[in-house]
Amino acid sequence: MAGVSGDQTIPSKSEEYSPTTDSAYCFICYLFSDKPNVRKGTDAFTVKGFNNWKKVNDGNNCAFLKHIGSSQHKGAVVSCENLLNQKAHIENVIEKRNAEDVLKNCIRLKASVDVIRWLTFQACAFRGNDETVDSKNRGNFIELLKLLASHNDEVANVVLHNAPFNSKFTSGDIQKEILSIIASKVRKHIRNEVGDSYFCVMVDEARDEAKREQMAIVIRFVDKDGIIR
Repeated sequence: MAGVSGDQTIPSKSEEYSPTTDSAYCFICYLFSDKPNVRKGTDAFTVKGFNNWKKVNDGNNCAFLKHIGSSQHKGAVVSCENLLNQKAHIENVIEKRNAEDVLKNCIRLKASVDVIRWLTFQACAFRGNDETVDSKNRGNFIELLKLLASHNDEVANVVLHNAPFNSKFTSGDIQKEILSIIASKVRKHIRNEVGDSYFCVMVDEARDEAKREQMAIVIRFVDKDGIIR
């Protein structure tokens, strides 16, 4: 509210007038000024109150106008506006940031899962001999992920060099973990599909070029419609 004394009018909505002390106070500076006693006279509108009415309505020398234009008052106004701007409060900023991070992580993870599913279905190797940034062929996984990114800006903005160092979802351990989850879901689906039906299991082994034993497992069963699967 604007305070008055005789014909004098306080020209700022932040000023408050006390009839008891016949003085004016700056409500915003009283609440938000962090250094009200830095030098003599700066506490007039916050502690002691201003009542030198001769310095009011004196053109550019008006005490109220000078106070409003002071760095102390402007700083207090900024602090007040920041407090009233709830959208800029730290908890809202953090919540918004967290939501954005969750969305980016979902897109990044889904891209890696799609690449792993495709490579697995096609029985292709994941890793390359040289997966460094300068390599001309970084392996099937990275190259296919780059291909997906080249056709989708939403993916391109969150994968590979645009991803945080600690959540790229492209390491060998992450690939194995995702592949293990997919394999577990496939086994669960097969168990549910077989159920109590008759089935047989065929197992065969053979050595690859590295002289490692590779095992192949085939399951045959009769489904609920009597068809051999």
